[in-house]
Amino acid sequence: MDFNPPPYSRSLMLKHELDTLGLLLSIHPLDRYRELLKGLSYVRARDLHLHVGKQVTMVGWLVTGKTVHTKDGDPMKFVSFEDTTGLYETVFFPKVYHRFCHMLNEMRPYILKGKVEEDFTAITLTVHWIEFTDRFKR
Repeated sequence: MDFNPPPYSRSLMLKHELDTLGLLLSIHPLDRYRELLKGLSYVRARDLHLHVGKQVTMVGWLVTGKTVHTKDGDPMKFVSFEDTTGLYETVFFPKVYHRFCHMLNEMRPYILKGKVEEDFTAITLTVHWIEFTDRFKR
């Protein structure tokens, strides 16, 4: 007798990937939020360089971050986010960091608003505001 179990559902497979590996391999994590993001106007990581000097909205999945201190001893943070088109760097200066630091350790999608800046050919988003995508009200 040949036993052929039914294939895993997509949602169960993704759950097992997260539980076992701590990350998704089959899809980009933001793909799970496609419906939430559908009506939102935002800049994609691959196009960030086209918006230097402008205020923009972005969507991102937190990849990694590093907390540092200013010369006055105030904490601030550099955070790498990614969307389905690429990786981008952000800066949370002390006042903004203090306001949002409690949110910067979640494995979920973010909406970020800030100013695109270029310094020695490095493009960054200086963040002024963030929210979790699933809490964002249009």
